[in-house]
Amino acid sequence: MTQSTFYFGEWQINPDANTLQKGRRQKQVEPKAMDVLLYLCRHAGEVISAETLLSECWSGIDTGDNPLHKTINQLRRALDDSATSPVYIETIRKRGYRTLAEVRFPIGHEQSVAPQQWQGDSPFPGLRAYTAADAKVFFGRSEQIQLLLERIAQQVRFGRDFCLVLGPSGSGKSSLIHAGIVPNLMSEQGANGLGLLDHATLDLADVQAGDLLLSLASTMLDWELNDAPVFAGESASTLAAKLLEPAILLAGLQPLLQHTQYGTARFGLFIDRLEVLLSSPLFSDDERQQFVDVLEQLAHSRAILVLSACRNDFYPQLMSYPSLRAGKGSGAHFDLAPPGRQELLQMIRLPAVSAGLSWQQDPDTAMPLDEILCADAASNPDALPLLQYTLQQLYLQRAADGTMQIAVYQALGGIEGAIGKTADALLASLGEPEQQALSRVLSLLVTLREDEQSITSRSARWDQLQTEAEKTLVQAMVEQRLFVSSLNQQQAGFHVAHEALLRRWPKAVAWINQHKDSLAQRARLYHQSRRWLAEHKSGAFLLVDGKPLQQAQLLTQNPLFTLDAGEQQFVHASTQRAFWRRWTRRSTVMLLCVLTVISVTMSLRSQQAQQQATARRLDAENLLGFMVGDFADKLRSIGRMDLLDGISNKALEYFTAKGNIQDKTLGFEGRFQHGQTLEAIGEVAYSRGKTDEAKNALLAAQQEFLPLLDEQPNNLELLKSLGANAFWQGQITYDKADWQPTSLHFGQYLIYSQKMVDIAPDNKDAQMELSYALNSLGSVQFKMKQFHHAKELFQQSLAQKEALLAATPDNQSLVGDVANARSWVASALVAEGDTDAAIKVWESISRDFDKQEYKDNAYIQERIYSALELLGAYYFYEKRFDMSFDFLDMACSKVLMELRQDKDNVMWSKDYMRLMAYRLYLSVLSDKVNDEVKFDELEKMVDDNQDFINFKYDLKITKILFYTKRKDFSSARAELDFLNKIFKNKSLDLSDEINSILYFKYMLYSVDVDFKQKI
Repeated sequence: MTQSTFYFGEWQINPDANTLQKGRRQKQVEPKAMDVLLYLCRHAGEVISAETLLSECWSGIDTGDNPLHKTINQLRRALDDSATSPVYIETIRKRGYRTLAEVRFPIGHEQSVAPQQWQGDSPFPGLRAYTAADAKVFFGRSEQIQLLLERIAQQVRFGRDFCLVLGPSGSGKSSLIHAGIVPNLMSEQGANGLGLLDHATLDLADVQAGDLLLSLASTMLDWELNDAPVFAGESASTLAAKLLEPAILLAGLQPLLQHTQYGTARFGLFIDRLEVLLSSPLFSDDERQQFVDVLEQLAHSRAILVLSACRNDFYPQLMSYPSLRAGKGSGAHFDLAPPGRQELLQMIRLPAVSAGLSWQQDPDTAMPLDEILCADAASNPDALPLLQYTLQQLYLQRAADGTMQIAVYQALGGIEGAIGKTADALLASLGEPEQQALSRVLSLLVTLREDEQSITSRSARWDQLQTEAEKTLVQAMVEQRLFVSSLNQQQAGFHVAHEALLRRWPKAVAWINQHKDSLAQRARLYHQSRRWLAEHKSGAFLLVDGKPLQQAQLLTQNPLFTLDAGEQQFVHASTQRAFWRRWTRRSTVMLLCVLTVISVTMSLRSQQAQQQATARRLDAENLLGFMVGDFADKLRSIGRMDLLDGISNKALEYFTAKGNIQDKTLGFEGRFQHGQTLEAIGEVAYSRGKTDEAKNALLAAQQEFLPLLDEQPNNLELLKSLGANAFWQGQITYDKADWQPTSLHFGQYLIYSQKMVDIAPDNKDAQMELSYALNSLGSVQFKMKQFHHAKELFQQSLAQKEALLAATPDNQSLVGDVANARSWVASALVAEGDTDAAIKVWESISRDFDKQEYKDNAYIQERIYSALELLGAYYFYEKRFDMSFDFLDMACSKVLMELRQDKDNVMWSKDYMRLMAYRLYLSVLSDKVNDEVKFDELEKMVDDNQDFINFKYDLKITKILFYTKRKDFSSARAELDFLNKIFKNKSLDLSDEINSILYFKYMLYSVDVDFKQKI
């Protein structure tokens, strides 16, 4: 028996927590009592002697008086059991003890199974997801089931009954919910005190345009309690109307949740394929937002548990909805891990044992077929759907004695070829008309996301099929289990059984590649027409004459793609406008010819004046360029970029003014100067915390640079400027923790830098840029938890910088860069668990670079106090508080020196506040603070700057701890009352991770003050 959760009679046993739970009741037992219970349950029904229990549970320990009798009594009290009339543990006189109650695991946790237990059809579902009816043959996901059940119970305790399962297509998200989670929650005892009275599923791929709330209401009408409808008397349309204001409707569910066998009862709602909501062109932005808002209200109702599954490649779209993003920090988002080898073996073997099947051995390798399947599946990105489909085909073609045969597996083409060969064989068995019908059938089922790149599937209706050949083809695909036929909203429809069919069937892949342009045009046209209709058919949203309109017109003539009425109106209106504009242009050509003669004459006179004006303009721009360019480089090293704040604002207004971007009259150098100046403006704006202004300047600079790269692709200065531009754009998204675009920007930075080195291998500037790019890309890989890759990039960057520093040891900027690179390497070492190596690196930063000649270099000082802070944090977690305090004290002194040079620097101010808060917290813990001077000093800084509001509440928490340690409970209570008003008035958004942590600290210290005051 493993340490996972299991059931002993009516009690849920949680070995890791040493707890026993039944409904809302929870009992804590001693670790040794749990060891005894585990051993007895491991040998359920067997008589275990006292000597054996002492030997196994107290091995190597001098027990003295026999502790076993006391432990058994403790277990009986916890289980509400009796020695005279036992239900759970029976004493066998002079022989020992044995269990009486049933020992069983949660559904999906079984490590073995009895042969011939499964009496249904195939124990392998093929391409369809597992359902609750398949729970008895759903294996290999025990760890994921247990962890997700714990997460769900945690969210219910938090008051937001919502959990989102994320994973790639084909990772088994729907199966995990249907066959793993729902059966456990619907079982007699539920899980972790939580149970479902009934559940229903809404697959968003089956929802038609305009039917989101209607489909949700229809799904909820499926709930029953004691064989009676929960919403008796309601229709789908009336229930959908009430979901817009659901408070009264949800309040009516509360009485139904009382007096059940569960500690906490809910109705279950599973929203499958959430990515369809996020990307399908069938739904408008307003409809999506409305549906998400309704789900959020259901999740807060304390009556409905909302579960959902979403492909993780749609995560950026998902994060654009605050309510879907909420709860990420508290565990509401569950990333489904791919199965390991042992889990794959359980998925293959246990259903076969349950159904009485056996595996043939390969005569050439002597390897059994189940091992071959596991090895092939482990190396395949579409492992689960392809594996299940292959297993289903092996079952359908099994031998008479139930043997799964090697020859059948080879004929199928292995896991990789099973779907494709089956589909090809089916198509070959049909006539020529049916084979020709495949193209149109695929056009009904395949669509693109709005990014016009990612392929996804959709449902189609049977009444969309136009010929008998199309109907025959679809029916054959359904019978072969490659398509699934379903009824939704009283309309018969069909869809691919799994998107793996679109990725692994060569004919489908070839069709998609052949028609990808048309699919992209179709998706683009749909979204453009919807925007035109939403804007009341404004001419500003029509297609422009040229390629966009020509493509749309060709699409209307393509027999594979049928446009709806709105799209047809859109194309017609665009065509009409283009016609009238062409006629108008021809009419004006003659007039323009006359005007041109006059214009040429006048332009000759103005040319000389223009040349003089351009010369003066270039002089002024060169001066501005120096102020925000070369001069900025000098100010950066001393951390005084604030001196350019006003100049950069005016420069940005000038350089981004209409007519000043891509002015071809300036030539290459003039336009390059434009771009460099705009880039320097962006850096100044970023250093002052003005990210919008910085982004605008950087994008304007990029517009200047990219055409220049076409003219001079090997210009080192231009490549360096483009690399810097990519870095600063990436830094802006990095600060927002938006890792995907950051990775793209930093990757572009690396491309430009590597090209510089390729052009000039000995150029130190190029080598330096490459080291910066490696470090930047490593930092985002670190944030994405790719720690080994990040460490390799950091080490490459550090080696590059140290080689350059050895050649120019007096270069202070390079000293700071080496310190920075070492700090990143140390962070990666910590992430990989090599703390000792990381400490040596941090200590080397302080030892090598904390020198008198560097005291005025802000960049170097930042690296030093950052290393000191990390050392302080490490020794804090090691509970070496004195050393931690000393390092933090040194770090505070360093950053305070920087602030005295630039008191308005937001970044340094935040660093100082954070370090002082940590230092003060340590002071309180180690009784170093005897007065409230430091509290008053920090609170004054917080009150003077609204950006530090979170620090204010954190300081309040620290003051509560301070007063409690001094037993000044009245002052502690006053601080608690202040925080209580903040949280009670909902002044803080508790969906924010930092604010939620503050709230939990507040709750903990509130209890702590009450407890200690009573003592």
